[in-house]
Amino acid sequence: MNLSFSAYTSSFAQARKRLPVAANGKLNRSGGAALANPPRRALLKGTVSLLALSGCASTLLSACGGEYTGGDGAQDAPTPVIGSVANFRDLGGAAPGYSTSDGAHVRRALIYRSDALTPSAADAATLERMAISNVYDLRTPAEIDAAPDMTPSTGAYLALNVLGTLEPPSFAGMQAGELDAAMQTHWRTLVTGRMQCSIYGALLEHIADAPGPLLITGGTGVDVVGWACALLLLIANVPLEIIVKDFMLTDAWRSTGVDSVNLAPPVQPSYLQAAFDALQGSYGDLNRYLTVGLGLASGTVDRLRGRLVV
Repeated sequence: MNLSFSAYTSSFAQARKRLPVAANGKLNRSGGAALANPPRRALLKGTVSLLALSGCASTLLSACGGEYTGGDGAQDAPTPVIGSVANFRDLGGAAPGYSTSDGAHVRRALIYRSDALTPSAADAATLERMAISNVYDLRTPAEIDAAPDMTPSTGAYLALNVLGTLEPPSFAGMQAGELDAAMQTHWRTLVTGRMQCSIYGALLEHIADAPGPLLITGGTGVDVVGWACALLLLIANVPLEIIVKDFMLTDAWRSTGVDSVNLAPPVQPSYLQAAFDALQGSYGDLNRYLTVGLGLASGTVDRLRGRLVV
C-alpha cells in the first residue's frame, strides 16, 4: 500500500483552532478508505469479511510479551507485560514490528494502547520504568470518573473526549444484530463527526511532536482507541489485512462477551469496515481525510510517518 500525501490545502483546517493544552495537562474539549488510489477501494470492500474467517496469526498474538528474540534493542525487546491492565499492547506489534508495504517496520516501544490505566502496584512500577511521556485518555468524563487513569510520574495526562458526550452510549439489552448495527453507526461517526475529527486531529498532531514512549487509553464500549491505532498504522503504510488482524486482537487481550449489559462487547471486523466505508464515502482517500477532515498539515503527516517507521 503506497500512500501519497499531497500538499496541505484545507481552508477548514486552517480556520479551525487546534485544541489548547491547559496548565493541568488536559486538552480542553471543543465541539466539533480506499486509500490513495482506485485499486485500494476494491481491497477495502473485500478484505474485512475474509479476515473475519481467517483468525489472528500467532505472530500477531505475541504482541503482548512478544516471542521474537532477534536483537537487544527496543525494536527487538518483548513488550512489557502489564497483566492488570486490559488490552495493553504495543502499536508496533511483536518484534521486529509490523511490516509496511514499502519494506519498513512499525517502530516498537514508541506508542502503546490499553483500556483504563488502573495497574497493580507491580505493574505501576513497570510503567514507571518505561518512562511514558504522555498518556492520552480518549474516554468520556463518566468513564474517567469511574476509573481514573493512574498516570506514571514520568508522563503528562491529556484527556480527549472523542465521543463528545458526558457518558458512553448504552448497549444494554441489545441482541447481536442490533448491537452490530449500533456499533457500525458509532464507528461511522468516529470518521465523520465534527467533534471526532477535531479530537483525532489534535491527538495525531500532538503525537507527531511528543517525545516517546506514549500511551493511548480508552474504554470498553465504542473502541475509540481502535480507530486511532488503525489511523496510525495506515499512516505507517501497514497493509490493511494486518491492520484488521491487529484490531481483532482486542478480543484476545480483553474479557469480552455479549450479555444483557454489553459493557465490553467483542469487536467485529464490520466496525472497522464501517469506518473505512465512511472515510471513502466522505473523503475519497486517506490523504484528504487527514488534511481536510482532521486538519493536519502535510508536514505533520510526514513527521508522523517518520516517527512511526524504521
